[in-house]
Amino acid sequence: MVNPMPDKPKRRRNVLVLEDEPFIAMMLEEQLEALGLHVIGPVNNMKSALQLAEMPDLDGALLDLNINGAYATDVADKLRLRGIPFIFVTGYEPPAGLRHRGVQVLRKPFTEIELRMALLSLLDK
Repeated sequence: MVNPMPDKPKRRRNVLVLEDEPFIAMMLEEQLEALGLHVIGPVNNMKSALQLAEMPDLDGALLDLNINGAYATDVADKLRLRGIPFIFVTGYEPPAGLRHRGVQVLRKPFTEIELRMALLSLLDK
């Protein structure tokens, strides 16, 4: 028997990107879009990221840990309160006293495969 009601198309997952390096932001946007994800941003400052972290239908986030000399922990706090998973992206060793010690960290430079694996883990939560 033919199903008279076609299945609803799946909603694209929305991923916030906070990254202050323009080349890395552009690369992340291209790779996430190629994976079928909808990129929110990318943004390069905390104020914009904090506003976008309140968006409905936000499914996850990639947060550069160090944005213009400040840690992205306020954005991470807001996402955690909302139950939205996130990954810290950094080229440095995270500081010992950093909140959110159990959060996945994607180390720069990373490969496309490492990004894909991190996203699968993130969005599977």
